[in-house]
Amino acid sequence: MEASRTSTSSQFQTNLTNWNRETAHLSVGNFNNHYFEEIVKMREEAVPFIYEELKKGPTLLVHALDEIYPNTVKYDGYVPLTTICNVWLNILSKKLGH
Repeated sequence: MEASRTSTSSQFQTNLTNWNRETAHLSVGNFNNHYFEEIVKMREEAVPFIYEELKKGPTLLVHALDEIYPNTVKYDGYVPLTTICNVWLNILSKKLGH
């Protein structure tokens, strides 16, 4: 089980690093990106790692959560990244039992 988590963690970190590298120069996050799509394809396996990233501070990874859990959070116009990250932190802390 631990080897599987380590492999999943490695896969997530590789995708996150490559996504950040390829989109760091953009003024907005590029979600039409192979590595972002790979994180989304990991589905719930990626969620604990996204949660850990959210605990570090606001991150555009919240948009992967929007795709993994569609219609969980409703956006009514512009919502600051910090606000939506806090909303997802609360949701995930309950879902993950933290």
